Amino acid sequence: MDSSTQNDFDDLVDRYCAGLLDQESFTQLQTMLRDDVERRRQFRETMATHAALNEIADTFDIKQSAAHLHGISLAAVMEPDTSNADRVTHLASAEPQSHRLRLTWLTMVITCAASLGIAIFSMLYQRNQGVSTPAQLTESIRQEGSLSQPLIPPTRLVSNRSIALIKSAVDVNWARSATPLRVGEVVPSHVLNLESGILEIVFLSGAMVVVEGPAKLDLVSEEKAVLHNGKVRCYVPPAAVGFSIETRDTTYMDMGTEFGVEIKPDGKQELHVFDGEVHVHSRLGDDSPQMVSSGEGLRQKDNKEWKRIESDTSQFTNNKDLSLRKTEQEQKSYQVWSDYRKKIQRDKDLVLFYDFDSQSENPQLLKDKGNNAIDGSIVGCEVSTGRWELKPSLEFKKPSDRVRLNIPGEFDNVTMTTWLRLDGFDRHFNSIFLTDRYDDGHLHWQVKWTGEIDAGIKVADSPRRIFVSEPVLSYEDLGRWIHLAVVVDKKSQSLSHYLDGKRVARFDLRVGSEPNAPQAPVTKIRFGKAELGNWSPERKYDNEPVRNLNGRIDEFAMFGRALSDFEIRELYNQSRPH
Repeated sequence: MDSSTQNDFDDLVDRYCAGLLDQESFTQLQTMLRDDVERRRQFRETMATHAALNEIADTFDIKQSAAHLHGISLAAVMEPDTSNADRVTHLASAEPQSHRLRLTWLTMVITCAASLGIAIFSMLYQRNQGVSTPAQLTESIRQEGSLSQPLIPPTRLVSNRSIALIKSAVDVNWARSATPLRVGEVVPSHVLNLESGILEIVFLSGAMVVVEGPAKLDLVSEEKAVLHNGKVRCYVPPAAVGFSIETRDTTYMDMGTEFGVEIKPDGKQELHVFDGEVHVHSRLGDDSPQMVSSGEGLRQKDNKEWKRIESDTSQFTNNKDLSLRKTEQEQKSYQVWSDYRKKIQRDKDLVLFYDFDSQSENPQLLKDKGNNAIDGSIVGCEVSTGRWELKPSLEFKKPSDRVRLNIPGEFDNVTMTTWLRLDGFDRHFNSIFLTDRYDDGHLHWQVKWTGEIDAGIKVADSPRRIFVSEPVLSYEDLGRWIHLAVVVDKKSQSLSHYLDGKRVARFDLRVGSEPNAPQAPVTKIRFGKAELGNWSPERKYDNEPVRNLNGRIDEFAMFGRALSDFEIRELYNQSRPH
């Protein structure tokens, strides 16, 4: 490879890492990788260094992340170098998971840092230029080959190309072809297609838009959206002046601060300016721009000419109306959960149920609403708001915050479910439920800082078995209430993870998520003394003793049977806040 070609290749890889490749450049890089095994080797090394510059963690997979950054896939051209040894067969899942190779943490942090420094120095020396930092990493990078130091976590980060935040949703029904969005989700360019309901969107420029269904709206950039049908009300503060709504033939550019646009079923448009000024431009170039001020509006006539009208605030949902509808929806969904809670309490296999609503005279007591009176002891946690304003939760922040409990007996099958809110990935593990002992039959459940859901079972006279999902949580999920469940089924020898009512991973209990040979089956599950949101190990089991949860919990239940996919989905649907 001559120096000119090498420089071209280096430049393409740098731009790929930064998420700046256009389609033509991507095709060029794809061809270079397909035709040259040495370039593919260099690409892997570059991606490892690129990843290390972002974060250090316990596993990485060159094949997956190097082949898929910023939504652009190079998997097809990287596949020829993937050996059969990299493919691990897991128990079949309703939602297939890519298979993982894992590394043990073999070196201390200082050794990792030193090794990383050498790798970076070598990279800079060879290329005589700075290493480009990526806009974001979107998936995990796992190890291939013989590298021993752990590198980056596979957390999906919020892309710097995100343009808007979904602030609230009221009675939203999405069109069949639409991709539903969650409240709190940060989104890039996206097509919104509502059959009914109201969606409140805050653009990163500061503009806020209330969309009323039925409506179709394209989120194009921080400063622009395109309306196809329906109505929008826009609030544009001084920092967002210039925000515009476009239609097929017109641009409405706001000069501050509030206006509404509607496209009626017959295609005719109306503009209503409630405060400030809006400049109206024809996208066809056949009209002079018009300025419309507070209290004024425009209505499109049959010949596409405009008629001046008075603005009418009653045609659009305002902040007061939206607030009232949000309150009504919250009260309604809270009542649905309150009614469904009675069904949970009647379940004959219910081991314990903490609803966090039932306060006893003792503020340190967390009442079990099941039949076994397995009350928890609250240590340090502060009472906070739950997934509804009406519902309390416990907040876990300090290393001392926890709920102590003691669950007697042994179980053939177990299901644990919880509603929790994560507020940070600032420690290696965020504990959900951990037993003090980790011996024969003990089960651990936690979330890793990589966005993976992690369960572990210790079987006597066998190595521990871990069951780690793909990264299913990201920084986008911080601050929102999520429903998690883990199901251990002795009969099928399987362990399944669920997120928001959907199964996201399923593993063979005899194998786990690591490339192990099948071991003895799991014959029992037990708990004894345990904790919610923290860990007090009876002895030192590993080098990660600090596992306190950074977040809140407002519901936790345990069942002595394996709940089905349908039952988990019903639990989620009947107890979700929106």
